[in-house]
Amino acid sequence: MKSVINFFNKPLLKIPLLFGLVAGLVCFLFFLVVQNLDKFSSTSRLLDVGFFSILIAAACWYYRKNIGKGYMHMWEGISIGYVVWLTGALFCGYLTSLFFYFFPNSLLHYKNILRQSLLTNKEEAVKVWGKELYDQKIADIDLLEPSSFIFDEFRFTLLLIVMAVLLIALIFRKQHPSGAA
Repeated sequence: MKSVINFFNKPLLKIPLLFGLVAGLVCFLFFLVVQNLDKFSSTSRLLDVGFFSILIAAACWYYRKNIGKGYMHMWEGISIGYVVWLTGALFCGYLTSLFFYFFPNSLLHYKNILRQSLLTNKEEAVKVWGKELYDQKIADIDLLEPSSFIFDEFRFTLLLIVMAVLLIALIFRKQHPSGAA
């Protein structure tokens, strides 16, 4: 058991895990705010990428300042970024799943608004996806369960977060002049 604790006690893992938990909580709280709106769309997930980016930058800055003594390799920044994102996305997904599990009426509300949003934008959606895929998306709404939301954050933020992590790691990197860490 001590070896497991020692593994997670390394600053390169411990700091991003803590920042990731904060990121997941912030994204979940934002989800709760959006849940209370009469209209919402999946574009609100773009703000989650913003929250993740801010917390990844904060984690890189903290690591560089306090652990790296002003220096940080790019691979450390990439590692920090992905651990923050993975932890935060998973934590947010589980919180969202638990929320829908304990409040099933909220899941019904979510499904109704999602269906209404797709029906309202039917013309545009059919142009983009085609009639068959549009009909499939409408049918998939009824299949949503609380456990469906665990990995939602991964799907919605994956492509955008890759660019953010690389850019943040590049900005915060600063190698020691001697070349050694």
